[in-house]
Amino acid sequence: MRFREPLSLNALLLVPALALAALACVAASARHVALAAAATVTLVLLPVVFRLWTRTWYRGLVLRGVGVFLLGMHLSVLLGGALEHGRIGCAEGGCPKLYLLGVVVSPVVGALASVVYWLVGRPPV
Repeated sequence: MRFREPLSLNALLLVPALALAALACVAASARHVALAAAATVTLVLLPVVFRLWTRTWYRGLVLRGVGVFLLGMHLSVLLGGALEHGRIGCAEGGCPKLYLLGVVVSPVVGALASVVYWLVGRPPV
């Protein structure tokens, strides 16, 4: 008889983290700044509180989390720019919408990248 392994807390916390990131992205794209800010702050506080209660922090975790934040933040801007490659520029008063959406949601994507890193990150060997 084979027993199922219990779900890890990391896997359980990724679901609300993804839901908060989706809420923040939708709120940011709809220009609801207060809702986007609240969802992003909650998204960042979720793994911090979880790690403080359940795991030990090791040297370099915060610095690596900030680096992952910056990489994730720029990823959405680069992706938006790549999708709007032929239309970059603000000619005739209108900037490309996908690029601007990438800029608007970039803090949320960066926060999500840090959250995922802090939830599943392992100490270096």
